[in-house]
Amino acid sequence: MEDKTIPFSWKSITETMENSLLDFSVNINALGIPETVKQQLPNLSDIAGVYPDSGCKYLSSCLAKKYHIRTSRILCGNGADDLLYRLVFAAKPKHAVVCEPTFEEYSRALKLVGCEVHHYTGKADNNFSLDEGILPAIQTDCDMVFLCNPNNPTGQIVSPQLLHRIIECCQRNQVLLAVDECFIEFLPDWEKYTLKGLAAQSENLIVIDAFTKTYSMAGFRLGFCISGNADLLSDMRLCGQSFAVSTPAQLAGVCALMDRSYMEKTYQMLSPEREWLFSELQVFPLKVYPSKGNFFLIKTEKRNIGQILLENGVKVRDCSRFYGLDSDYCRIAILTHDKNMALVKVLKTIFI
Repeated sequence: MEDKTIPFSWKSITETMENSLLDFSVNINALGIPETVKQQLPNLSDIAGVYPDSGCKYLSSCLAKKYHIRTSRILCGNGADDLLYRLVFAAKPKHAVVCEPTFEEYSRALKLVGCEVHHYTGKADNNFSLDEGILPAIQTDCDMVFLCNPNNPTGQIVSPQLLHRIIECCQRNQVLLAVDECFIEFLPDWEKYTLKGLAAQSENLIVIDAFTKTYSMAGFRLGFCISGNADLLSDMRLCGQSFAVSTPAQLAGVCALMDRSYMEKTYQMLSPEREWLFSELQVFPLKVYPSKGNFFLIKTEKRNIGQILLENGVKVRDCSRFYGLDSDYCRIAILTHDKNMALVKVLKTIFI
């Protein structure tokens, strides 16, 4: 009988490390990929040898149904990063504002096209929340704004009132507003905050999202964006390969959207775990920033807390690469209860 085992570990072709570390560094859904996706994995062998639909028409129609928008307002890509770079290469902004601290790829992409980046940084004593100071920054020689809502790594959400003032300011000054909503569906009431419907009707607003965080599908590389600016979406299509989304990724995306119970299970797990972990962390000499996401930003007076935790078997996201933060800060994902308890146990050995 033929031995069908592979001669290497699957972990060797991923970022997952071959050891027993507790990994709190990656802020994807702790439930893992939806059951509807798992059930279709055996079918991947039948479709992997077929070229994908370059327009992702069926996947886009499923997204359009979910968000109550027209299919023509959607562009799918190889993860949110792919769409972010396509956007910047298509728009070619000269001066941009990035709301910090946040995902560092925004600034990196902007600098690749020679854009001058202005960093508008939230105040630590205000939990890094975005405030009205962003409005005059938009009006000063700016043609593009990036913000993440809820923000990574702070977990803060922009108030709807301020968000609409930002939108109005961008419209008035002909500024393109890019909003990253990759974490928004971790909020049970996300529909109250999302700009997807508005973006589908707007010329100067684009929303980027992905299946990576929400559905724990990092390996499939699947993202999408929404905008009413047909010319911008057309230009973005030209700023990358035609077959950007693989056949397996499109299948996984459609199947994930079919799982009606997945997000309810996510809320049932995440909400109490976020509350429990936030409470448990209060006993340590840490500053834990309140979060609406599936992660916490933490600050401690103990230098290089990330390295100390790593030496104790826990991997977290060191925040020294985030603009406005340093190695005193780290980001931890909110995982399942047993793993969260294990993290607390390690922290007790370090601080108590």
